Amino acid sequence: MHAATEPVPYIELQNTLLDVKSIEALWCYRASSSLPQLILPDGRMDLVAHCLPAEDGVLTRVWLALAGPADQPGTLNAIVGQVSVGVRFRIGWGGLCLGVQPAMLRNRVMVGRDVVRQTGVRAEPILEATTVPALRDALVNAVHVITNRARPGPTHERALAAIAEMQAAPPGERRGWVRHDAAPRTLRRDVLVAAGLPLRSLAGILRFQRAMRLLKAGEMRSLGELALEAGFSDQAHMTREFRRFGGFTPSLPQAAPIVG
Repeated sequence: MHAATEPVPYIELQNTLLDVKSIEALWCYRASSSLPQLILPDGRMDLVAHCLPAEDGVLTRVWLALAGPADQPGTLNAIVGQVSVGVRFRIGWGGLCLGVQPAMLRNRVMVGRDVVRQTGVRAEPILEATTVPALRDALVNAVHVITNRARPGPTHERALAAIAEMQAAPPGERRGWVRHDAAPRTLRRDVLVAAGLPLRSLAGILRFQRAMRLLKAGEMRSLGELALEAGFSDQAHMTREFRRFGGFTPSLPQAAPIVG
């Protein structure tokens, strides 16, 4: 089996200020080439500050991007030397914190002034930052403000609980969301509104991401063992899901940042 290697330029940074209930990671990516970087769907939303540092480290350009929840693979076309600092929201929290409808951003990336107009983020300190550390701190401070004021209502709380149970359920087991008092159709609607993706798609994405983490670890002896451990019904099912969410097969995985 081939191990799925993660590109070196992507790292997750220490996060001591942001609320772990709503924020999954603070991350940084530095483009070392002009080749498109594969981005795998993970069901999350990311608020990203892109910048171009000069040789002395001073930023010559800063712009914002908001990546919506995706159920398709995408690519990042970056400039060599471009640095991106991002905040990844937990599934179901991005739209609530940012004041946008996740479904409207499905498989889309909002860029530039539209991000400022459509969200509650105070963008001035981010856009005026002159160094990467200052940019990171400004982004963290801005997200800290919006997460502190985010208050999920009862239906959103129910969706968040269902998503959390789905993520915690052992691979292959029937998902915990069926235990809720709400009718399955109501709960599926709540999850769609909160996360911007159908619950079934979310389950497939989580299964795919788990399989990619196992591939990266290189501990599976066969594709059949990988399919079983990741929660697929069989190897053929895993191959279909890899083609859907990654555009490749598990026997020939491509390098991409992997959540978790």
